[in-house]
Amino acid sequence: RVEPVLALCPTMKFSVLALVGALATTNAFLSGSVPSATRRTAPVNKGIFMRKRAVSPMKGKSKVLLSKDLEGVGRSEEVVTVKNGFYLNYILPRGLGSLATGEALEQAAIVAAKRAEEDAVIAAAAAENKVKLEEIKEYTVTKKVGADEQLFGSVSVPDILGAVEAASGLTLGSPKVKVEDIKMAGTYDFTIKLHQGVTAVLSLAVVPEAEDAVSEE
Repeated sequence: RVEPVLALCPTMKFSVLALVGALATTNAFLSGSVPSATRRTAPVNKGIFMRKRAVSPMKGKSKVLLSKDLEGVGRSEEVVTVKNGFYLNYILPRGLGSLATGEALEQAAIVAAKRAEEDAVIAAAAAENKVKLEEIKEYTVTKKVGADEQLFGSVSVPDILGAVEAASGLTLGSPKVKVEDIKMAGTYDFTIKLHQGVTAVLSLAVVPEAEDAVSEE
């Protein structure tokens, strides 16, 4: 008589049962029926691949000592920070400046301090002139006009500055004047920029020339 193999081999029976159990657990894990608490997950190292090195604020830029005034960039003997490409392709070929050395930086600081003192004096004078101009407020320019009040020609900036200097007794040089295009007699607002941050707001009366003055011409 031959007995079943499992009955004759208890050790083999245990191994088979363990294998069946392991397969069942694996199937359950893959199907999601095993509680998440029993699953083992690999630890995640967050952010290790997202770190970036700090970028230097001077990367791709250079400190340049200007040898001439450069509009929108800086004044002569001033140290400015510009992009390398701008220095190599524009400033250097035109002889507008050179790379700033330690000695140049020290000299530029001295020049900057001196200019700051000078600018403070000029700004104070401009503020005083602004007060004087705005006390008068309205300035007059006479022009030839036609029957419909249309001007023969227009009012130019020199016309306006001439009227302002004559009435105020000040010599303004060549300040920036902002006014609309005037084609008719009337009253118009205009501004004169006397210094950075100092602008006088004024009024201009454009009046017809006297008839006798016109007839004499």
